[in-house]
Amino acid sequence: MDNPLIREATEEDLPFLYSLFKMVIEEQSSYPFTLPFSYQDFLHFWNTPTPSWKFSACQKDVITGGYILKPNFIGLGDHIANAAFFVGPPFRRQGIGESMGWHAIKKAKELGFRALQFNYVVSTNYPAVNLWLKLGFKIVGTIPNAFRHPKRGLTDVYVMFREICS
Repeated sequence: MDNPLIREATEEDLPFLYSLFKMVIEEQSSYPFTLPFSYQDFLHFWNTPTPSWKFSACQKDVITGGYILKPNFIGLGDHIANAAFFVGPPFRRQGIGESMGWHAIKKAKELGFRALQFNYVVSTNYPAVNLWLKLGFKIVGTIPNAFRHPKRGLTDVYVMFREICS
């Protein structure tokens, strides 16, 4: 499959991004949001962090995923970025997540961030954990039993970190 085009998300993208993100939430295996998950819930998630930079991944004019990039902390900690990614279930295993990951690393560096930190990577979300390890992230912490997985029960969550400037 061709590499996706990753571009700034537009207002017109929001219904499509919501549809994909809702599918991810309904799986209840990677984000802690509860069901039902409304369009308003999505807009709150997508628009609350400021400043933030939002992107859509597209293949042949079809939105396949998205991500949001933002400071992880305020003030004296705002040199560390945070990001949240999602790929629609029909579009997985095509390299979209990896392309968005590399894009986020590059964009964070361009914006002057010194590192990326993911605060909540569910340990049993093996595709995500393996992708972030492949992209140079390290597991720097484990939060025991932080996610109530509907099938696996209480599940650990990882904090993952990658320096992007030295």
